[in-house]
Amino acid sequence: MHELTASQNEFWRTNGYLIIENAFDGEELERLRRDADFILELIINSSLANRRQSGRLDIRRRENGSMIVRKIQPINDLSLHLSKACMDDRVVHPLRELMQDDPVLMEEKLNYKQPVGTFELFRVPVDDDRFPVHNDWAYYKYNNYPDTVISTALALDDCTEANGSIEVFPGSHVNHIEHDRVRNGLEVPQGSVDIESKIPLYLKAGSVCLFHSKLVHTSSPNKTDAPRRLMIFSHYPAAAEMGVDIRNGPNRLRESPWEWEYRRRRDAGNFEDQFHVNSQAN
Repeated sequence: MHELTASQNEFWRTNGYLIIENAFDGEELERLRRDADFILELIINSSLANRRQSGRLDIRRRENGSMIVRKIQPINDLSLHLSKACMDDRVVHPLRELMQDDPVLMEEKLNYKQPVGTFELFRVPVDDDRFPVHNDWAYYKYNNYPDTVISTALALDDCTEANGSIEVFPGSHVNHIEHDRVRNGLEVPQGSVDIESKIPLYLKAGSVCLFHSKLVHTSSPNKTDAPRRLMIFSHYPAAAEMGVDIRNGPNRLRESPWEWEYRRRRDAGNFEDQFHVNSQAN
């Protein structure tokens, strides 16, 4: 694993993010995409089998009536390859350099932005898959995590203008902005950042983007029929001694019994899967 250069370190300090291109190759990406498909099928079919929306699932109904999965969280307990990725040196080594400490995983999620058809079970209001203008520490601070958390976004697909790439506000990590509560979560107050300073990050699949927990960012809706999948890991410095799986652990425990119940019903022939990724326009 190559050390970060002086210019990369300076870019990080100034801007609050850093892109490492071509970190994962095509064969690795195919394994990760297959696991992403498996998780999507598992969570939607288990929701349908149990007649309840999984607590892992963030799904939206678009204006045309179709649905799009914004994200699934957490996911490491559902995927061997994705869970290995967060421990890979290509992820951990740059974090260790920037933190000057051992990084400890504290959250993981897969932002799909993936169209999935329509299901009557999911009683969600008309919305889209955009993410508000926010920083992640606005959420993490409620669990007393330090503001030195760094997130890693691994692009499973090319991120383009059309499919809703991450958009960042360079340098906004220097000072935290208090957020307002909105329907989709938390958002910085209007006028607190210069909208004209926003930069889209058009990542190629296999690239990794590191970003500071206080970096303000957003994304626009996916306007295509294909997914725009970003696997996002967040790590804190070991010196903070925050313990293990504080944020995601309770949700894993709540949802796992429902997922196993679905698998038992399906294997016994009492439920037939209603959702298959390959049957969707993706």
